[in-house]
Amino acid sequence: MVLLRKALLSSLAVTADGWSYLDPRMDVLAYSIYLGVTTSSRIGILEPRMATTGEQIGPYTLGICLGHGGFGAVFEATHCKTGQRVAVKLLHDSKQLLPEAQNRFVREVALLKRLDHENIVQMFDAGLHEGVIYCAMELVECGTLKSVLSAREKIPWREAAEVALQVSAGLAHAHKRGCVHRDMKPENLYLAEDGLVKLGDLGLARDLDNERLTAQGETVGTWRYMPPEQIMGMEDIDGRLDLYALGCILFEMISGRVLFDGPNFAKIFDQHLETAAPRLDVVAADCPTPLADLVERMLEKNPADRPENAEAVVQELEQLLANVNPFKLHWSQALESVGLDRHLNARGPNLTKRLQVGPAADTKRETGKILGFAAAILVAVALLVLVIKSCT
Repeated sequence: MVLLRKALLSSLAVTADGWSYLDPRMDVLAYSIYLGVTTSSRIGILEPRMATTGEQIGPYTLGICLGHGGFGAVFEATHCKTGQRVAVKLLHDSKQLLPEAQNRFVREVALLKRLDHENIVQMFDAGLHEGVIYCAMELVECGTLKSVLSAREKIPWREAAEVALQVSAGLAHAHKRGCVHRDMKPENLYLAEDGLVKLGDLGLARDLDNERLTAQGETVGTWRYMPPEQIMGMEDIDGRLDLYALGCILFEMISGRVLFDGPNFAKIFDQHLETAAPRLDVVAADCPTPLADLVERMLEKNPADRPENAEAVVQELEQLLANVNPFKLHWSQALESVGLDRHLNARGPNLTKRLQVGPAADTKRETGKILGFAAAILVAVALLVLVIKSCT
């Protein structure tokens, strides 16, 4: 329990310096562990068990289980008094007394309390209820990027760039506050109904301002998205670690395949360490060269060769999306004269809806574009004929 005591005391000590890391209810857990009260054989405050649907945990009534992970489960839940719908994260009963599980859970709560950004899942409440450690967070109901990729395999480059832009904005906020995610992957990118992409699951995050929770040289993260410095367990890391992982995700979204794969982690790790990433515009011919250039730099083996920070990635993606206009035609003046330019450039569904339309809708949309362009050509020809006739 020594590591957990240190993590909790570190979180509580920072509160004295002006940070509001933990909800007061979490202090019950902190003090109980600090005093050595860790099992029901002592006072009974931490008898580990797993909550179930319909049970009340703190002020929340649990609904359906949204998913399971290695350390816990997430339930849809409703606040008993306000009716607010949230996602409640709980530790598995078999993990609640393990120092590593408790460390990561409390650290995630502490980090979430420091972060306040529209592209990061918001944390509302945390506490201990009858032996169950819980954290109540924003409920993001439209699935994850992983579910989109499972349904569609790949995503048009423009939508992929918009996803990366939002994720980069969230990372820039987190990195400025000393938080490196360390587990960037499609499963941890959540889609909101209003079109926002939100970064979640900070259980493996590294707090650069406080004591680390992993031993030096230990590897944590997800194999297919890990940069060389994370694979080697290097001590000196920064936000550029997450930029490599985001580069892997961008590559996967646009190309339809993971950057590096293999039968086991050793084969995958070896490629991340030694194999140069293929050019994205080679494996996906429709990818603009500037975007492929950016991804290539994000995937550099040496962190010093990657973009300086997430803000730099935000700026490049904003410029790319502003400069590349898929509707820029030679007959733009003719389109403007009949009002078709407003129709073609009208704001469509938000990003979440566009991501979830699926391959069939992509085909339908492309067909619609072709028909629209054909109609525009006919209009332009008709206008040209009228001009010629009026001149003669």
